[in-house]
Amino acid sequence: MTLVLKPDDSGIKIAADIIRKGGTVVFPTETVYGLGANALSSEASAKIFRAKDRPADNPLIVTVSNFNMVKDVSYIDCKLLKIMEGVWPAPLTLLLKKKSIVPDIVTAGMDTVCVRFPKNEIALRLISEAGVPVAAPSANIATRPSIVDSKDAIDELDGRVDAIIDAGRVEYGVESTIIDATVEPYNLLRPGAFPVEEIERLFGKININPVARGYKESNIALTPGMKYRHYAPSKKLILIENIDDFRSFVSSDRARDFLALCSSENSKYVKYDKIILGRDAYEAAHNLFYDFRLLDRSDKQYGVIQAFPETGIGFGLMNRIRKASWKIIKDGEKIEI
Repeated sequence: MTLVLKPDDSGIKIAADIIRKGGTVVFPTETVYGLGANALSSEASAKIFRAKDRPADNPLIVTVSNFNMVKDVSYIDCKLLKIMEGVWPAPLTLLLKKKSIVPDIVTAGMDTVCVRFPKNEIALRLISEAGVPVAAPSANIATRPSIVDSKDAIDELDGRVDAIIDAGRVEYGVESTIIDATVEPYNLLRPGAFPVEEIERLFGKININPVARGYKESNIALTPGMKYRHYAPSKKLILIENIDDFRSFVSSDRARDFLALCSSENSKYVKYDKIILGRDAYEAAHNLFYDFRLLDRSDKQYGVIQAFPETGIGFGLMNRIRKASWKIIKDGEKIEI
């Protein structure tokens, strides 16, 4: 039976004890909920893969609560460490060379490890209390939308994990940005809540991996979010990238069987049912995965979603939308189901 814990001192102490003893705990971060276990234990980390039905070649992110943990699990040069001391905690994950203390199951047998220092008080208290780095991918069954609300965590993972910290909605709603810091210049592998513009201010011009835009998948998962279809609702979702085409479609009778996911600005064009994602990309990112679950619970057969500008968090938002979409309609293409 899964324990549901309050995010108070007592709940965090119980959750930390579960992690120390090799169990699994769902906890909030500033981005999405994570499914955590002791990152230094092969047996504990294996429970994450089983709970999520996650492919074994999809590595886990290791979350830490201080810079000593960063150095315990990875090799990080002094220059980068100094920069990160002014950045972390933040929704930015680094791919670094791993140390042997990290089991191969965590890194899918690779010599690199994803390291994240989350900016969430509950997450940091949990990791600190547990006293070990915590392997923590997003807390959802594989391919499903990431979980941004503890109620959805309880609905989806009850019986699959040992405990869930019931802390409501998270701040951002899309996962951390991931950069490969083992190469020069650095390589953007997954856009997310930390803007690429800010990364380039910190590190200079970076390369953008072709898979980062979400149109295709990598043959190898160096990090989460690269190889497999992710984030998808159960119902077929169609992305219409051209805004004029989106407006034309949702205002027509062709949209009768569709639930439209749109901005406040575009809601006036929707003839039938709709979910307003928000006024801008930040609100849309915050609501995206939550609203994907509303789509699945709706009586509509399909979902249709608009595109957002790919600046700031919009880059990560569009990556998630594309990877969740059953079909992507580009300029002038016909919409056929």
